[in-house]
Amino acid sequence: MSGAEIKTVGRYEILAKVGQGAMGVVYRAQDPTIRRVVALKVLPADPVAPTEQTAAQTRSSAGLFEREAQAAGSLLHPNIVTLYDAGRDGSWYYLAMEFVEGGTFAAEIARAGKLDIARAVEVVAVVADALDFAHERGVVHRDIKPANLMILPDQTVKVADFGIARLSSATSTMTGDMMVGTPHYMSPEQVRGGKIDGRSDLFSLAVVLYEALTGRKPFQAETLAAVLHSIMNSSPPPMHEIHAAIPPELSGIASKAIARNAEERYPRGKDMASDLRRFQSAGRGEATVVQAAPPSRKQSAWLGIAAGVLAILLVGGAFALRARSGLSSPAVGYLEFVSEPAGAEIFLDGTVVGRTPYTSEVTAGKHEIEFRKLGFYPATQSTNVEANKRVTIELPMLARKED
Repeated sequence: MSGAEIKTVGRYEILAKVGQGAMGVVYRAQDPTIRRVVALKVLPADPVAPTEQTAAQTRSSAGLFEREAQAAGSLLHPNIVTLYDAGRDGSWYYLAMEFVEGGTFAAEIARAGKLDIARAVEVVAVVADALDFAHERGVVHRDIKPANLMILPDQTVKVADFGIARLSSATSTMTGDMMVGTPHYMSPEQVRGGKIDGRSDLFSLAVVLYEALTGRKPFQAETLAAVLHSIMNSSPPPMHEIHAAIPPELSGIASKAIARNAEERYPRGKDMASDLRRFQSAGRGEATVVQAAPPSRKQSAWLGIAAGVLAILLVGGAFALRARSGLSSPAVGYLEFVSEPAGAEIFLDGTVVGRTPYTSEVTAGKHEIEFRKLGFYPATQSTNVEANKRVTIELPMLARKED
């Protein structure tokens, strides 16, 4: 399905394709009645030449689509992407949502490598409050990750993609061959397929905070199975043990939210946000000033000379750091992963990032992609991604022959 094949859905005029994932295709579209540009998420209502498996997956996706409309429609909040309309047009289901100009928190982390403490805390606190609003209305997002946190040009943060949101009584984590949630950010109860509530979203949000401040995900492994095993059976090292510049108090906030046992986590998003803002308002993480006895006149003279030399060195160092920082912010592009059959594990530069179909933001440059699926031979491809460009990796997988 592409913008060339579909011109309108419902009353909406398709302008351009902007993304694709397991929950359908997203278009930039326009409501001709009020001339409003929207993000239009579209899903086939009936598969072409359906097999029993594809028909089951389509029914499941349609159910998720309906739940997204019910969930997002009840969430009118300045930090949550607004749903305007939902419906079916012949062979298509669609959701018309607020079109958000700007980038994602994932892109911001990719550019910086590791974020400034104040910036990371600010974004995560805003998201925690927005999630508290959703949880109070019985809606659990279930896929909190940096790519679903939109950053507008004025720096407003909006939580996007309630595509797998469900009421807090939901229990299903796997639907057919499609994983519901993004592996590295899933809570233990999501992995087990158990009952979830808002504390699951806060676990995922703590993973986001961990990644933003340390530059690495807390749960990493070579295979999807190993990642999920790590989430269920291990606790990541506290952030301040990875980078000494991270205050232990902030590290403790993340560790509490990322506890394996949900009972040990923050009960509500507003509680997590409150601790983060208390940390920030107290100026934690700044250098401690130690009061000392005043120096003698002779010591003062030497200290003056030393201060002058240090100032020269610091000014030179500042220029050097600025020059380096200007070169160290990699541009970002997009990789769209599609396999036949769907549901293959995606290895991006050796790290599992999800299952096909899937779209991911990546740094511009060369990347190695491998698809793996039980009963099929691995499929690999190298590609070069340009800044602000989208590359589709579409690989057929050859079934293994039984001996």
